[in-house]
Amino acid sequence: MMNSAKTGLYRKIALASIFGAVSLLYIGIFTGIDISPQPTSPDEETVVEAPKAAPVKKTKPAYRRGPEVIALNQYFKSIGYLLPTLTEVPRVYIKRVPKGLGELASVKERKQLFLRIMLPLAMRVNEEINARRDRLMAIQAKGISGIPVSAKDQQWVSQLMKRYRVTDGGITALLERIDVIPTSLMMAQSAEESGWGTSRFVRKGNALFGQWAWGDAEGIIPKDREDGKTHVIKAFPSLMDSVRAYARNINSHPAYQALREERARLRAEGQRVTGWDLASTLTKYSERGEEYVESLHAIMRVNDLTDLDGLQFAAEDVPPPPKVLASRDD
Repeated sequence: MMNSAKTGLYRKIALASIFGAVSLLYIGIFTGIDISPQPTSPDEETVVEAPKAAPVKKTKPAYRRGPEVIALNQYFKSIGYLLPTLTEVPRVYIKRVPKGLGELASVKERKQLFLRIMLPLAMRVNEEINARRDRLMAIQAKGISGIPVSAKDQQWVSQLMKRYRVTDGGITALLERIDVIPTSLMMAQSAEESGWGTSRFVRKGNALFGQWAWGDAEGIIPKDREDGKTHVIKAFPSLMDSVRAYARNINSHPAYQALREERARLRAEGQRVTGWDLASTLTKYSERGEEYVESLHAIMRVNDLTDLDGLQFAAEDVPPPPKVLASRDD
């Protein structure tokens, strides 16, 4: 009897357990309540999701500026020399590009610094060219009027004819060669040829325009110079000297006769002489031909260089630039 009673009791307990489980399942399905078994002892494993690591913020590379770059930027800022807002250009002639120009992280800052270095140099060289033109025209007017020309003036004209490779035509032929080169063209070519002032040639020899010379003592040997070649990239004492040599090269070399003819034509027709128009004639300046012209036009367009052609020098003097970067004005 005892065993039968126990067995009945066990059956009742089992049925109650089954009924309870079914009831919980019913409640869970229709009410959305989580009725899954929960751990009841330390021996039962509890899975805890590890917290997600915070996203690592990407930091920009350090904005590197060399001390010369900092000094020149601060100097330009102190005299209010900022592009493209200025209307008059200070007479500031920088002797060489600052060390660290090529390491600037900002391409925009590098370009702006280079353009501010180049602009007064290009304008000063054109000012010198105009002074020669004025003197030549004054001498020419004397000859036409029957006024004797001094021996000093005659000698000066003779020297210019040799320098600019003029064999006949006298002063009229000289005036076709001794003429200004638009600032926008000088700046575009210097940017293209020097990698915006970062090339080895401009850093070591102030060579802004990649002009060739012969004789290793006169310049810098190109790393990719072919065997048997003897040319070098001509070096200069200062950036100003490089711009002067470039202008004389453009105004005298037979390869750039087309530029001089186009400039003379525009003058004769009373049209404005622009860097954009003259750039189109420079297919012989580089082996790249028309592609080179397209590069110059792109530099002018993207950097608004044609807006700089009509600028004038400021009448007021400004404090001198950092001594190490200053150039003589002669």
